[in-house]
Amino acid sequence: MSFRNYPLMVGGAITAVFFLLALFGPTLAPIDPMERFADVIRDDEGNMFIPSVRPVPPFTLDQFPLGTDNAGRDIFSRLLWAVRPTLFACTAVVLGRLLIAIPLGLMAGWLQESWFDRLTDGFTSLIVAIPQLILAIAIIALNPDRELSLFILVLTLIGWPDLMKYVRNQTTITRQAEFITSAKAIGASTPAILRRHVFPQLWPALPALIAFELSAVLLLFAELGFLGFFIGNGYVIFGADPNSTGLIATGLTAGTPELGQMLSDFWAKIFESPWEMVSAATIIFLMVFGFNMLGEGLRRYTAVRR
Repeated sequence: MSFRNYPLMVGGAITAVFFLLALFGPTLAPIDPMERFADVIRDDEGNMFIPSVRPVPPFTLDQFPLGTDNAGRDIFSRLLWAVRPTLFACTAVVLGRLLIAIPLGLMAGWLQESWFDRLTDGFTSLIVAIPQLILAIAIIALNPDRELSLFILVLTLIGWPDLMKYVRNQTTITRQAEFITSAKAIGASTPAILRRHVFPQLWPALPALIAFELSAVLLLFAELGFLGFFIGNGYVIFGADPNSTGLIATGLTAGTPELGQMLSDFWAKIFESPWEMVSAATIIFLMVFGFNMLGEGLRRYTAVRR
């Protein structure tokens, strides 16, 4: 009976779609995601809408298929733009974690029970003891300029210990193999053994690890955004005061379209424009689902190949 790896097919297809959206999404956006619509717009029935004053619900106006946000901007266009920075940031964080975890894990596993192994083990245990979300908030909150590079740096530095421990354990197991003993017997140096014999043993598991890490990092970005820590500085949105002719603060947003930012300011948006959060949450769910399915599919593929 032929083996059909459905998680790999489904996860690969979903992941490919989102990477294509990250590449070409901004060119597909029908409207500038930064444009605020303050003019009066009428539908076919003559109903009047002012998006910057009151958000337009989905499927109400043809030019806003998913409605507008609390700043009067097109949600559909913002979603197409938001996938790129979010996916780029997640990918950069995962690659950064791997660049830290792999060398440290190889050395700690090879130098088992040495001072280096004990030092890295104690340091990673200290970082792992603090929840990533709390540690990320504590560091990001100290910096008023919330640039993309800051999020990449912080999430990289707080998330590599788990990967490092995995690499260390695999190195410790591989170190006992007979081909390692043979390499030592012919005089191969430690760097050469790690590069030619130990590191290649990690390759089969790396694609699945990367997929699962992408999912975990994306969820962390979503959690930070929901709590108000998102890429780009926020600013207050003002709307019409129903009790007077003046304006009142109606919410918080940011100029840069990013999925985490679109989940921010929950209590204001849940009453003004809940469809914005539902749209962003749906995209995040599909991305997390795709990454997890891809990781599971790659894990199964590796198991069958072995």
